[in-house]
Amino acid sequence: MSATRSVDDSKMADTQCRNCGTFVTPQFTRVFGNNRNEVFGCFECMTATEVKRGRANHPEKADRAREEMR
Repeated sequence: MSATRSVDDSKMADTQCRNCGTFVTPQFTRVFGNNRNEVFGCFECMTATEVKRGRANHPEKADRAREEMR
């Protein structure tokens, strides 16, 4: 007999950048993402400085950071 566990998706870390689709680790999402385990920028589509400044955890801030890069 196998036990079945119900997993709450809101507690699981998203493993894709919501901007470019690049794989990110659950640890990256936990550190740089928002409280819903979402990340809107990663080291592939943003500079490391912008990610470290917290701009990867909010869609508008991430868009602004990408516009500034151009």
